Amino acid sequence: MLSLFVVPLAAAQPLYGADSPIIPLDKKAWTEMQSDFAHVWVVEYYADWCGHCKAFAPKYEKAAAGLAGLVKFGGVNADSAKGVMRDVGVTSYPTIKVYLPELSTNPYTGKRGKVALNYEGARTAKALAEFVSAQVPTLVVPVPDGVALRAFALTGAAHLDGAPDAAHAKRALLLSAKSETALLAKALALRLRGRLALGEAQAQRLGADGADGATELVRRFGVRALPALVLIPAARAADGASDESDGGAAELYEGELKYAPLWDFLERAAGPDPAPAARDEPAARAARALSEVVTGVDDALYEAEIASDKGAWVLAFERGSTTAGADDGVEPARVPALARLAAQLRGQAAVGLVNASETAGAAFAERMGVREFPALRVLPYGEAGKAPGAALASADAAAARKAAGESLPASAVRTIADTEVDTLLQTALQQGEVLATCVLFTEKASPPPLFRALALHFERAFAFAMVPGASPAALARFQLSKLPSLLCLWAEGAPAADGQLTMQGAKYDDDAGPLAFAPLGMFLANLAEQRGGPGWADKRAPAREGDAPGRGAFGGGGGDAAPAVRELTAANFAALCGDGAAVGLCAIALLDGDRAAQLTAPREAQLRTLAGLALRRRGDPSVGLFWLDATCYDELPPAFDVSDADLPTMVVFSPAKQRFAKLHGTFTVEGMARFLTGVVSGRVSTQSLGALPHLDAARDCETTLRGAAKAAMLAGDEADDTDDTVAEILAEEAERRRALEAELEAAGVAAAGVAAAAGAGKRGEGAAGAAGSAAGGGERSAELRRLEAELEECGMHDLLCSARRDKQLAAIEKRRALDERLAEIAAKNKAKKRKKRKGAGAN
Repeated sequence: MLSLFVVPLAAAQPLYGADSPIIPLDKKAWTEMQSDFAHVWVVEYYADWCGHCKAFAPKYEKAAAGLAGLVKFGGVNADSAKGVMRDVGVTSYPTIKVYLPELSTNPYTGKRGKVALNYEGARTAKALAEFVSAQVPTLVVPVPDGVALRAFALTGAAHLDGAPDAAHAKRALLLSAKSETALLAKALALRLRGRLALGEAQAQRLGADGADGATELVRRFGVRALPALVLIPAARAADGASDESDGGAAELYEGELKYAPLWDFLERAAGPDPAPAARDEPAARAARALSEVVTGVDDALYEAEIASDKGAWVLAFERGSTTAGADDGVEPARVPALARLAAQLRGQAAVGLVNASETAGAAFAERMGVREFPALRVLPYGEAGKAPGAALASADAAAARKAAGESLPASAVRTIADTEVDTLLQTALQQGEVLATCVLFTEKASPPPLFRALALHFERAFAFAMVPGASPAALARFQLSKLPSLLCLWAEGAPAADGQLTMQGAKYDDDAGPLAFAPLGMFLANLAEQRGGPGWADKRAPAREGDAPGRGAFGGGGGDAAPAVRELTAANFAALCGDGAAVGLCAIALLDGDRAAQLTAPREAQLRTLAGLALRRRGDPSVGLFWLDATCYDELPPAFDVSDADLPTMVVFSPAKQRFAKLHGTFTVEGMARFLTGVVSGRVSTQSLGALPHLDAARDCETTLRGAAKAAMLAGDEADDTDDTVAEILAEEAERRRALEAELEAAGVAAAGVAAAAGAGKRGEGAAGAAGSAAGGGERSAELRRLEAELEECGMHDLLCSARRDKQLAAIEKRRALDERLAEIAAKNKAKKRKKRKGAGAN
């Protein structure tokens, strides 16, 4: 593996002490973190002696303290947890990764692990906290109306399609005045997943009249102020109790709206954690053992995924006895052998399981000419090898491995003599198409299947060559001590005047493991990241995330080409997702087209994710997959309750039924695939969709204003509104002044005293007083100072305080803008008067 050698000059002080909010992660703790699906984790990979790490440490601790309870923050010390650093492939410090509470399959090791996101944003507490907060999945059930509220009490979802959910004895309903789900609610719903259903009713969105909806909630649940939390017993709702009795039986939470007391309250009401028992069930153990095997292979899956896949496949036909506890048709005694076969073929071929004890599996076995069980059939590399008649019968697993491996093309590996290495490197340098040339020094005469698989997988990153029987002099030159050895070389700079190249290289270290696909794949992936920069590996054609290794794992040449996802525009929206659309459901990825946003979330990466999703769902014509520039056509997202802060996200809607669902999870292949499956199966609740806005056909997304430019334009519009407001205020003041003058004149008071009386009566209050104060000394008005003095300081977890503070901040900004505008008007009036006086003096 690639190694980082450090010679510390002196023992460095630990960055994080015992009282730090950062959780230290050694190998054991890091492994346990991978099994924690109740939290989003942020992990910093650092070294105590690293200067950049020392500078970042206080900011990292500040972010951790601000999100305490909501998100977990950990740290891996490079000096004390070298095994973790090697497994993760981190070679620079500090490296920050965000681990999401969902699984994906590592394409090199075949292991299931958490989805990890690299944090590449600003190294500040605020930027990190905002990025991490956006990654917490939304598992809160939206309750948009009274019908959904009743359904939530019955089923734990916002629809009545499913049976009552007995697993959740109670439902928790958050009543909120905000239009967006708070991070606190998301974190609680994530931690309570599978134990208690947490819903949210936003008063603004209940019914056509938000005020009436809020009033009804206050009456029904005895709520005195928003936000509030109530527990609804599901048993009474399922028995058909009336709305009034439901409301009476509900328990109103009376404590602080902060994480710790809320968690204590909800945890006592939640059901037991089902995860530990489920992990011990025999079926669950078998499922984990066969996690690299594609189960349920039949005619439908064959036509959808296998027939057009270039990769090699090994199909295992099983017909176990269900009375003997066979799972997926596999006798328990045969599970280890199938799992071992999948591990040995990792990266070289996919392993599929045909359950011939079921009707669909039996029909597929008949089609493939299999009549005796168990049996193995090999579908060689290449599309021509997928025809049923081309399947090769194998007597045992060893024969199947050999047939599948040898079907991989050797043309991706160039065989050269040890004297031709320099020429090969110079050619690669001139072409400039690859990051390095990886050379296998071996005793074999032809490329081994493993090396062919690596060449297919990384063909866009590296050139691959093989040197059979290298001379001792060549081995000594490249500092190789034995065969086989893998060395990746690249030329540094242009050739010298004499044509000599300055070469650099990275040698695969045997300490990382034997020459197998998993460690070699990690070695090459890490090298690609180092040579090409972060995310370079994503530039090759995407594999299907979460698939068993070998399925589409050969990039552009060996695997399936990822289909392009079509963009929706004003010109094609009606045809593709309108009433007459050919698809039953439209799945639309809403992306942020703002150039500033693409610095941290590039659209190209999001489109690659969508391409992987399209490949994953290939063969399913019921759902049309599209994407739309949501900040260009910004009139559409609000129809789906989506704001700019939610981007990127996905919505699915039925043009015929006018109902929709919004992605509650992460914008990954795994997350969106589960979401789509849930929508199609009815497990994900849907909401009524109002009339969709008309997209402006004349809009040019290349020139339309977004982000800061749009905010500046809106600020200008607001300034115009403020001008109108100020004019109205000044007109009212002038009218009051004229009335006062008339009243005083009737009483015989000299007109010269009117202005003084009016000014004294209004000093420090009202629009005229504010203008006079601002113009007189540039000071803030008394009203603004009062509002600022009353501004509350809130903890991040205090929802009630945060709601009050939002209102206070809005009032302060409104008053500040008014004061500034009045000061400008007063200054202009002063300037006019001075100019007038100067003109009079000159005359």
